Amino acid sequence: MPTVFENLGFKATVTNDKLKIEIPIRNLVEGFKDSTNNYDGSIVKRGCRQEFAKYVAQALVDGSNPDTGDSPIMEAIEKTFEELFEGAEDFIKYQNEEDY
Repeated sequence: MPTVFENLGFKATVTNDKLKIEIPIRNLVEGFKDSTNNYDGSIVKRGCRQEFAKYVAQALVDGSNPDTGDSPIMEAIEKTFEELFEGAEDFIKYQNEEDY
């Protein structure tokens, strides 16, 4: 049975072999319109939501940080990994001094 997490218009579903992240296009469009960086009130043109969503999807996967070369989605995942490296989660086997 899949586990589902929802917050702020995002939906993450964990199945036996996948993590799926869903963002309804209408939420993406609203998020763009309401972005704190949208100083001039830009909006997605009527009839262009699919083109906008395709651009965002490609940028999340193919874009890259000039310093690291990581895509925005990989940066988000790596940030989560960093939290796990610093944490004490029961599902992670952490190396400690006794293991060396």
